[in-house]
Amino acid sequence: MQKKINIENVERKVFVSYFSDGMWDIYGGLILSGFGLSILTGQMILLIVFIAIAMVPILIRKPIVASRLGSVTFSIKRERKTMKYKTAAWIAGSLVLVSGALFSALYSFSTLPAWLDTMLENSLFLFMGAMLASIACIAGYATAVRRFYAYAIVVFLAFGLAAVLRPQDMEGIPITAAGGLILLTGIIILIRFLRNNPNYDQEADR
Repeated sequence: MQKKINIENVERKVFVSYFSDGMWDIYGGLILSGFGLSILTGQMILLIVFIAIAMVPILIRKPIVASRLGSVTFSIKRERKTMKYKTAAWIAGSLVLVSGALFSALYSFSTLPAWLDTMLENSLFLFMGAMLASIACIAGYATAVRRFYAYAIVVFLAFGLAAVLRPQDMEGIPITAAGGLILLTGIIILIRFLRNNPNYDQEADR
């Protein structure tokens, strides 16, 4: 008796496989590390530098993945569902950018009013952590990649710890550590991906 093929299930597995390269992990890890280091050093330019570096794996990701896994056109249903998740992630990302801009503006002042300092200490880190964690959760739900949920927990805990450590001027340490952990994980996943998926173009030339 022939077994029925569930097209949706096959499509989901293929879709998930396109996030097995670790480059999005590297992207997020670099930005988070840059943010943490910019807090530690007081040099916000570091965040801009790290964001610029983080764009490299995203720009080269498509040709690298396509040359190893091939190109796939997903169903309209899958594309629409993905677009909804992207929209939600963009909204959360915009809130992070706004709070990040507020963070930079407040930190640019040598002396802050007491109420602003209290708000920064008690609220801003937790808000940014919650928004970044929500982006990771949306990514995890949209792609069915479970490690994104783990990143959400790591990021939220890091920002929560940053809020606690702020009076000691050590808030950048847990954020940098979280970014470094995600970055290292992405590099390991990328190395494994490149080993397990040879370049079809190079194999064809042999």
